[in-house]
Amino acid sequence: MISGLYSAATAMDVTNRRHEIVAENLANLQTPGYRRRVLSQSSFDTVMLPLQQSRDGVNSSGLLGATVGDMQFDFTQGHIQETKLKLDVALNGEGFFTVEGPNGPLYTRSGAFHLDPQGTLVNVDGLPVLGTGGPIRLPGGLTASQVEIARDGNIYADDQQIGQLALVQFTDNNKLSAAGASLFAASPDAVTSGSSAEVLQGKLEMANTSSVDELINIIAISRHRDAAQKALTTIAETIQKRIGLR
Repeated sequence: MISGLYSAATAMDVTNRRHEIVAENLANLQTPGYRRRVLSQSSFDTVMLPLQQSRDGVNSSGLLGATVGDMQFDFTQGHIQETKLKLDVALNGEGFFTVEGPNGPLYTRSGAFHLDPQGTLVNVDGLPVLGTGGPIRLPGGLTASQVEIARDGNIYADDQQIGQLALVQFTDNNKLSAAGASLFAASPDAVTSGSSAEVLQGKLEMANTSSVDELINIIAISRHRDAAQKALTTIAETIQKRIGLR
């Protein structure tokens, strides 16, 4: 009986966490480079299946070790949208742009770049975009309209090469953790290599989320929450009857 109560409470916790993740995905539908967040499906099944069995009269004591599960990222390619802006770039293929974070390099799929007042190429958060030789800066007097970015990441201004985008690929993307909506930090043991992704100027890779899929997820989550709530209420009422409160 107590294990069933714990099962229902844990299931409520899982559905609440999933709802938070879906809400975050929906809020970032228009965020370039955003990677869809997901809750470990195995962890969710571990909670919900024993709960359903408990409601059907099957012992669910094995659920006592279940936890909410970890948030993971879907790194599949997002839709590439044309902007025709000189400093917008998208990656076609695996890899990340590198930017200079407060505590070391950060990685992103968002190529929504612009120039700061000093002529440094920065991202939407104002973090310098890193080239193979450090931050990328335009020589004095040149403007964004004079910038050409080749498919291999080489950057030219007024027909002179001024840098090359530092593109990075990870052997295991699970070594990345969120450092912002479209920014990631790598764990110390992450293994990197150069990326062979194609750089597309005048385009942005959009979020790899779908409003339809996320709304379907909300419906499923609501049903799971209702099932957990009903189970929790039923078990609580049964306990109250057994101890003579009703």
